[in-house]
Amino acid sequence: MSAPQSNQQTSESQVHPSFGTRLLDVAALLLALGFGCWFWLYFFGYGRFSLSFEDWPIHAYYFDITRSGLIHGQIPWISNWSAHGTDKFLAVPETLVGPQILLLPWLTNGMFVALDVCLLFSAGVWGWWEMKKALGWSREAFLLAVVATSFNGFVISHLAAGHLMWSGCFFAPWVLLGLLKILAPDAPRFAWLPLAFALFALFLVGAFHIAIWWIFFIGLASLARPKALVPAFFAVAGACAMALFRILPAKLFIGEQFAFLTGYPSLRVLLNSFTEIKGYTPGNPADGIITASLLGWWEFDHYTGWALLLFVILAAVVALVFWRKDLPFAWPIAVASLGMAVLSYGMVYSWIYPLVFFHTERLSTRFITLSFTGFFLIALAGIESQPGARARLFSRLLCVAVLAFVLHDFWAAAQPWLLFKLEAATPFSYYFPELEKLTPALLVKAHQLGYRTAVLGSVGVSLLAFVSLSALFVSPRLRAKVRFSS
Repeated sequence: MSAPQSNQQTSESQVHPSFGTRLLDVAALLLALGFGCWFWLYFFGYGRFSLSFEDWPIHAYYFDITRSGLIHGQIPWISNWSAHGTDKFLAVPETLVGPQILLLPWLTNGMFVALDVCLLFSAGVWGWWEMKKALGWSREAFLLAVVATSFNGFVISHLAAGHLMWSGCFFAPWVLLGLLKILAPDAPRFAWLPLAFALFALFLVGAFHIAIWWIFFIGLASLARPKALVPAFFAVAGACAMALFRILPAKLFIGEQFAFLTGYPSLRVLLNSFTEIKGYTPGNPADGIITASLLGWWEFDHYTGWALLLFVILAAVVALVFWRKDLPFAWPIAVASLGMAVLSYGMVYSWIYPLVFFHTERLSTRFITLSFTGFFLIALAGIESQPGARARLFSRLLCVAVLAFVLHDFWAAAQPWLLFKLEAATPFSYYFPELEKLTPALLVKAHQLGYRTAVLGSVGVSLLAFVSLSALFVSPRLRAKVRFSS
């Protein structure tokens, strides 16, 4: 199953790259990995921070409970603090359950966070590298994709505020690659498998918010290409089956009720979120917005700077108007991106909020990041899809120019959000002061049969789904034997 290719003529040098070309490709890959990992280590003070700022005490508590369970060989069924209205620890969907948690007994919480973000960022770099190969991008386009999606204001400000699950944003290229497969006109019947695994990975790292946004996005894109509706359904169903051990306990035992708050209150605030550098202020509402609670700017921030924003808008428009025949996925991605932008505005999402299975997405401002990512993909794929040496040279020079502006803008925008500086200036949490004096502990409670049955039963279903879909993914012979068709 190969990702859809643009209709450009593939040159002989692209089919059989020279040694020098391969060497430059490796250099670009190592540059992206090296720079990104250095930045995140610097952002987190090289692991020397205490997780005391904003929402970070929650994750410190999660890590301490998980570490205790690993060291003492105990399953962390019940904890001594109610997260989101429940003391049933395994029902909390924002905890990490990926294999990296095995490192917790040997690392401090700060070191673990820095390493975890670097690992997930590296997975994202790998994803954009696969996108580069799938769509025939240049090295310059690859580097621009990594920087534009990994270091914008949305990712930086949320991670600073203690939303560790936002590191799931790094999985965007994997979800998009899976989506492009099912949107392809000649998609094979099991093209949905990579998309299912990409969504499942989000649930594993606690990024359930982002998984839900992508499910919305996939649904909108599939509506724009009805042929993709069935494989999209299988992808979402497969991901949810593999992640049932995260979904079912959360649905049954999370006691906190989430009322919808808001989207972007005005077009001015929306534009400011992309173009103005604003730092941290506790409980700082966005330009006069009145909601049930005061929202920090991180809930609106998606800083890109003018250069990147104009590049995405202009290149995406040109691609959709003039180059759509070269980009078979452009129209569905554009519909989904526009749809998520509409849902992120004002109270639009509140109209369908009561109908959604999970009442967790109470801030639709967060949807805008998928709109940006979708239009960015169209813009970059559009300029990279044009054949001819001059067009390729123009695309590479344009990517270099935009990348130079972006690096300058992003570095300036990151300074007010550097976590080690914020923690030094505000060494406490406004929202979770009770965790400062609480010693994390596992508790033993009777009459938890329903809870344990739900967890163990869903784990069994998840394991069965994971093994079955993994076998289908790796075995063409097994896929050929399955009768149903997507």
